[in-house]
Amino acid sequence: MNETPETVNGAELLVRTLARLGVEDAFNVAGLGLLPLAEAFYRNRDSIRYISSLNETNLALIANGYARAKGSAAFVNVYHASGTALAMMGVTTAWAEQVPLVFTSTTSSRELSGRDQYAAVPRAVTEMSEQFVKWSCEVPSAERIPELLARAFQIANTPPYGPVHLAFPMDVWLERTADTSPQVVPAELLAAPVASPEAVKRLADLLRGAERPLIVAGGEVERYGAVQSLVALAEATGACVASEDKISDLGFPTTHEQFIGKLSANRKAVAEADLVVLIGVELTESGLTAPIEFGDATTVVLTPDPIALTRQIRPDAAILGMPAETLDAVRERLEVKPIGVRRRKARLAVATALHERREARSARIRTIRFDDDELAISRIATEVERAMPAGAIIVNHCASGEPFVEELVPISDPSTYFGISSKASAQGWGGPAAIGIQLARPDRRVVAMLGDGGFMFSSTAIYAAAQFDVPVVYVILNNGGWRDIGALAKVAGSPLVDAEAEFGWEFLDPGIDHTAFAQSLGLDASRVETAAELRAALERAFASARPTLIEVMNSREDAHEFSRVFTQSEG
Repeated sequence: MNETPETVNGAELLVRTLARLGVEDAFNVAGLGLLPLAEAFYRNRDSIRYISSLNETNLALIANGYARAKGSAAFVNVYHASGTALAMMGVTTAWAEQVPLVFTSTTSSRELSGRDQYAAVPRAVTEMSEQFVKWSCEVPSAERIPELLARAFQIANTPPYGPVHLAFPMDVWLERTADTSPQVVPAELLAAPVASPEAVKRLADLLRGAERPLIVAGGEVERYGAVQSLVALAEATGACVASEDKISDLGFPTTHEQFIGKLSANRKAVAEADLVVLIGVELTESGLTAPIEFGDATTVVLTPDPIALTRQIRPDAAILGMPAETLDAVRERLEVKPIGVRRRKARLAVATALHERREARSARIRTIRFDDDELAISRIATEVERAMPAGAIIVNHCASGEPFVEELVPISDPSTYFGISSKASAQGWGGPAAIGIQLARPDRRVVAMLGDGGFMFSSTAIYAAAQFDVPVVYVILNNGGWRDIGALAKVAGSPLVDAEAEFGWEFLDPGIDHTAFAQSLGLDASRVETAAELRAALERAFASARPTLIEVMNSREDAHEFSRVFTQSEG
């Protein structure tokens, strides 16, 4: 005789399904209509950790950072129309950075749908995200929750990664149904297609025959676990390896002798290349600098995303495939028919010379006002790099200081670097994302270098770090405002360079005390003005297991001066 299945409400069924899908942490802001879901999380608190935040923008960005660091989809549920709107930055950045995210909204009950009742939307809440998600669906009944939730995770976690959006009518949380979630077994995702044999042969032949090949390592290399495959292929070919200009995920160790730096710092090398292989590269143009031109070089794009194959350039060869599997297949072909020793040595000599040039430039930048008490960006980045414990993760979102962190902090393990691309371009991303990254990587320490202007977009996120004992170390570069705006104006010769105070881009009257603010939210915090004070504050922060904020007072002219220096150094 068959036993009658246990009946549960929809909220309980969702949380049980999450646990059976292997979800360890869930992200939610509770509100009216969400109490049944919060109760279900409370009942199952030994199975799934519940993480909240002071608003949905911060919450979605915490979940975004968590998913990036975890390499698998995070689950985040927000409140009706207003909460969905606030959380959209987490969705847009997930779309831009290929972050697997199961984003869900509680919405109006089925009974009141279309009546513009409590927290309503004119049509469907999923329309708010439809440009940015791989798939969306409004769950029609409680019994469909396990099926649709499992499908959402499968779609988000299938390359190219990205967000999906489910909507749960609020009355579904209380609707009772049989607990069918034990039947939900996570799908074994074997989505790692190697490019076609013809494509593998074509790329191998091109790499074998080129005189001056250039490989560009994009964010997809790290995102899809292909760094070691690319390192092996680069070493087999002797080719120069460059990075994207606005680094989100770092695709190649910056310490490797064949790494030559960013594309914009190597325009001459790009112009001289006869083959350019772009592996998961984002070539987003901002309109502020001249685009990279590949001239007469043969160009190849390799990506698992069919939409990206010819999106930004029209390459000579567009190869669809996962990077690790495809690069390994290309290297194996080259082992059967190797590149000539003399040709490989000539290429390697070019690469190592350009790498040494980059190292020399970094050394020059470090010396700019390095011995003065006044803290220049070069000094701050150097002190942070020296203080970080082995294996520490750096989150780089400090506006005009970002290029200096990229340049001056050596990265031998690309999985320890997190930035944001021009395609995502979201002020306020770094503070909450660092919390998610630390939650996902509890065995590492996370240090987030943020500009004071960007920090203010999402500054309340740090309260979650205090609430949930997340030991992020925040280094806030306080130069009194959005100085990157003034820096761009100065480089462009715009009169707006004198409008910072008038337009509210300056935070001096009244000034903002980030230290006192962080202390009020429960963080250890201090303000430093000299290199010695910074060094001592970093030592205390990394010796502690508490979230810490260090407010670094650096020159308001840094952004202006260093933008000029860095732009000139890149030619």
